[in-house]
Amino acid sequence: MKRYEWSTLAAVLVITALGALAPVGGSSAQAASVAPCDMRLRVELTPDVPDPRDPGFVSSLLGNHPDYQLTLLRQDPENASVITLDLSGPGPVAGCGEVVSSMRKDARVMSVHLQRDAVGSATQPMGIVYAGPDGSWVLKRSSGVSYPRQARIRYQCDIWAADQTGFDPTEDDGGVPPDELASKRADYLGAEAACFEAHGYIVSK
Repeated sequence: MKRYEWSTLAAVLVITALGALAPVGGSSAQAASVAPCDMRLRVELTPDVPDPRDPGFVSSLLGNHPDYQLTLLRQDPENASVITLDLSGPGPVAGCGEVVSSMRKDARVMSVHLQRDAVGSATQPMGIVYAGPDGSWVLKRSSGVSYPRQARIRYQCDIWAADQTGFDPTEDDGGVPPDELASKRADYLGAEAACFEAHGYIVSK
């Protein structure tokens, strides 16, 4: 197990132990359930995309994620390069977050934003994620969401983002060359944010 995995897992165990001492809302079965991916995305494309409404183009935005589906809902009447899509499929971390993250890396995509007021009913609102003073994320859980559940999500997203980007947040240099430190850390935080969004958190930058 890598160093960042050990560090994050240790934090999870501490939070889980503390959380076990406090009463939490909801059943243990509900806390352990995995919600499927069901979210609405606002996607801004580059102007050179010939037909954003083309079903073949929309499907191609999924990349190498055949278990997921994108459904075109509308095209912005004032900006033809902006479309609204529904993303559905199995969740959570290696699913929704990875799809959104890969879409953001697509050269044809300028930005992807989660429509936070239109997250599918299967995704339980988890809380809000704020940018901390050092640029990292600070999670604020919603009422009824247990500390252990939040800790598990934090652990999963930390590990997933590190694996996706090659950036190790437990190392002073991130485990990357000095000239790549800033960009790799930004990639790591972006991947982590996409993972939190996939779990139903609202990311407030």
